Amino acid sequence: MAASAQDKTGEGRINWRWGVVLILSTVIGLGSFRYLLGQEMAPQPLLPNYLNHHTGFMIHISLGTAALLSGPWQFSDRLRSRSPRTHRILGWIYVVSCTLGGLAGLIIASGSNGGPIAATGFSVLAILWISLTLLALRAAIMRQFAAHRRLMIMSFALTFAGVTLRLYLPLALIDLKNFSYVYAWTAWACWVPNLAVGWWIARKV
Repeated sequence: MAASAQDKTGEGRINWRWGVVLILSTVIGLGSFRYLLGQEMAPQPLLPNYLNHHTGFMIHISLGTAALLSGPWQFSDRLRSRSPRTHRILGWIYVVSCTLGGLAGLIIASGSNGGPIAATGFSVLAILWISLTLLALRAAIMRQFAAHRRLMIMSFALTFAGVTLRLYLPLALIDLKNFSYVYAWTAWACWVPNLAVGWWIARKV
């Protein structure tokens, strides 16, 4: 009985954390539609890159949104056990979104406000995002499901940079004179801690 109660408590704790991730991913993901609908432009300091790489930004935003909306459901044991087909469909949506969205991100990274530090930060993020996602796909095809799950955790940790970047961005906008400096480090801060946490969680799976 005690062990059963402990298992339920642990499961509830995991579900609570998954719920927070799901809510944040959904809110940020759906909020990005305002850019796709032309209802909002990028913040003023980011506007030149946004206009110069408008198509790249639209691809990156739309596919990043798809990755944020589909990603959390990959970790739903209930969905995976009750509807494996839905799990696979969402998985393919996620993989395609991360791969093509990452390529678009790599293209627009070169024009990042924040100079070489920001450009390098976003470029490394895009490369790791694509690589971990494709490695996760390869592990699933080879039926190495434990490795697949670990790699998917780290892949989604990088997808979640879309959330953490938007949480940090208001800090950079407080002082527009120092925006470039703050944004340069935000380009790393939005994903390095995420990946560290993802790696720590993956080790325990």
